[in-house]
Amino acid sequence: MDTKATIFEFVSHKFEPDKKRIFFNYRQEFEGREHMDFTETIILPKKINVVDLNKIPARLLNKIFEGLHLMLGVSYYKFYCATKIKTNYSLSKKEAEFWSAVYRKGLGEFFYKNNLNPKISPKFPFNNNVKINSYRLKKNNKHLVALSGGKDSIVALELLKGQGIDLTAFFSETQKESPLVNKITEEAGVESLKIRRILDEKIFQEHKYTGHIPVSAIYAFLGVLAAVLYKYSYFIVANEYSSNFSNIKYKGELINHQWSKSSEFESLFSDYIKSFITPDVRYFSLLRPFYEIRIAQMFSKYKKYFSYFSSCNKNFVVSNKKHNRGLWCLNCPKCVFAFILLSALLPKKELLFIFKKNLYQDEKLELLFKDILGFGKIKPFDCVGTFEESRAALLIASKRFRNDFIIKKFIPLIKNPKSLIKEVFKTNSAPNVPSQFRLLGMEKVLILGYGKEGKITKKYLKKYYPKLKVGIADVAQGKNYLEKQNDFDIAIKTPGIRKGLVEIPYTTATNIFFSKVSEKNTIIGITGSKGKSTTTSLICETLKEAGKNVKILGNIGNPMLEALIKNPPAGGEIFVLELSSAQLEGLDFSPNISVITNLFPEHMDYHESEKLYYEAKKNIINFQNSSDFFIYNPKNKKLVNWAKGSNAKAIPFANADDFESKLQGQHNKENIGAAAATAKLFNIPDKIIKKAVRNFKPLPHRLEFVGEFKRIKFYDDAISTTPESTIMAIKTLKNIDTIFLGGHDRGYDFSQLEKIIKKYKIKNVALFPDSGKKIKVKGLNIIKTNNMETAVKFAYEHTKPGKICLLSCASPSYSLWKNFEEKGDQFQSMVKKIAK
Repeated sequence: MDTKATIFEFVSHKFEPDKKRIFFNYRQEFEGREHMDFTETIILPKKINVVDLNKIPARLLNKIFEGLHLMLGVSYYKFYCATKIKTNYSLSKKEAEFWSAVYRKGLGEFFYKNNLNPKISPKFPFNNNVKINSYRLKKNNKHLVALSGGKDSIVALELLKGQGIDLTAFFSETQKESPLVNKITEEAGVESLKIRRILDEKIFQEHKYTGHIPVSAIYAFLGVLAAVLYKYSYFIVANEYSSNFSNIKYKGELINHQWSKSSEFESLFSDYIKSFITPDVRYFSLLRPFYEIRIAQMFSKYKKYFSYFSSCNKNFVVSNKKHNRGLWCLNCPKCVFAFILLSALLPKKELLFIFKKNLYQDEKLELLFKDILGFGKIKPFDCVGTFEESRAALLIASKRFRNDFIIKKFIPLIKNPKSLIKEVFKTNSAPNVPSQFRLLGMEKVLILGYGKEGKITKKYLKKYYPKLKVGIADVAQGKNYLEKQNDFDIAIKTPGIRKGLVEIPYTTATNIFFSKVSEKNTIIGITGSKGKSTTTSLICETLKEAGKNVKILGNIGNPMLEALIKNPPAGGEIFVLELSSAQLEGLDFSPNISVITNLFPEHMDYHESEKLYYEAKKNIINFQNSSDFFIYNPKNKKLVNWAKGSNAKAIPFANADDFESKLQGQHNKENIGAAAATAKLFNIPDKIIKKAVRNFKPLPHRLEFVGEFKRIKFYDDAISTTPESTIMAIKTLKNIDTIFLGGHDRGYDFSQLEKIIKKYKIKNVALFPDSGKKIKVKGLNIIKTNNMETAVKFAYEHTKPGKICLLSCASPSYSLWKNFEEKGDQFQSMVKKIAK
């Protein structure tokens, strides 16, 4: 009769930094017999000597060790599947849910093969009072890249090498060295970092249950441990899109042999690391967009590895016995699947050089091919791809192997060959891949939107990604321009294109710029619902006055990528960027210094909701750390709350009362305060800041004084495209008799503006379509028109001498004009023309 396992305990862990090892202790309790203890040892590399462990917070180390302890425990828990678990760790509910999911889903195949109900999987206890913390680290551009000896990890390594990325190969050895991985690392010409697992010897004894564990999840934890200890900001793996698909459904659970390589695990683990370890180590799979057949296509170009790589798991079996094996056993699912893929992509001579045998001629492998191709009962429990890509590869290979047994047997069973092949070579969404890596492995890129930024993006791609095929999709090409997307791997979306219109994976020029600028340079980013152009220009002029090496880029100035094309910045350069909400949406980075002038709802037709608009704006501070700065408007409640939760040093605007300036209005005082607070971070003396402010000329179309004609003062505030900004203009000028309102309808609420018009006794209103019909100004002298000349004539006829006519439409310009500049220029032209 079996002895009942009662409690599995995560007993303790012990770190011995001088001896470069960590012990993880476990205990299995039984009913009616003595307990069984297990200890697993992690051996760290000698490189630990160069790391000052005293600078790593002790609580952070303990949190990593805690996670690794719980993860490694899966190897020992599975022997008896105790009814209860015990741990001294105090887990939050979110952590407990993570661990319960990892054990249940990661052991899915184990439960299936041992005829166990997945409901017996341990439920990790939690404490609702646990405070959730993560720890901030100094970020860098160092990359730790997992290497396993198979084709996928080689492809990831080579793609990163091809971009000159600072990387180190990482691998985990179990029990002993891996000559295969050592040889590949040597051939790649990269540094390596190895961690060794020494399993408890009792693991090789006979136990009640045996079977598959989520070993990729263990490697993920070991990689993050290494990244924290040795100061890498990225831990990159090479898991493919194909790993997302399950093998079978069992007792209500989808069973996936590759679950710990899947997108689901990657997402859960990335969130766990960010929430409980550190947001400054990024875990992701570089190859997530691709089916394995697409990865094999990339690998086929790296012929120098053909003698060394292997995907056969028998090279990596954990055993305490010595074995002499070749690189390929030639009778397992992995060998057969790798053969099918490469047979479609390599000349026959190269294929046979790798495998030493034509597997299509081996009739004994018929059932194995049948299962891999999806004509059997179940997909093999191994790291093999989808039925679709196996069939597609067989179809492509069939021309060269048409007379072989396997080809003749299965080709007639494959339907829809053209659509099948197209499907498995396309790219797939992989949102966890940081934007700066999304072009790697791609063949065809589409620039979505071909204005000023799009043209510069094309030049950038031609210089740094010369092998990429670049396409253009722009509204000028016709209303069906978006249909081009399906012919490309990835898009680079310009800000004018809403993300909801993008159907393929994409990145942005803004993300590319941020990812390529060295930490030796400084990025200042400015955003806000109003005032960002003035503030950006004022900051730039102040820094120039102080003799700083500065460039203004973004919404004003040149497109960002232009700064990287001719002479990439070597260091010491300051980039001042005006960033719109459209540029900030989806941004993976934050500036070193972030400035937000003010916030109120805008661009609702683009962002679809106020919440999404604010979320986009907040990206300017979301990725800052303790060495960064957040300059904020202390009069804005939302910004005050953001400052309280900021990871950066939050600094309110400086007092601008003592500054002499040509800029008018309270809002411009705030802009000056933002610029002054920013300048002070560079230790610029007050007298230089005051001089820069005094000499600064207001930007066009921003409360710009056009002139006095026929005793009427005309002001061009065409930049005001929201009710809030028009209210600011009215409060600044005060003496207004005529105002021009209306334009593109974004669904704004004009009720507060209507009250201000009444309060400031404005008498004459020209209303433009479409939003003009929604502005309720009863009892006033009103003209409704779609013609600027008519509106200006109205102003000349009805504005009292000594009073002001103001163009400040509280709506975007697109209903009648290309942009606010065109509207303002037309206003100024008509004012001067009619005055003659």
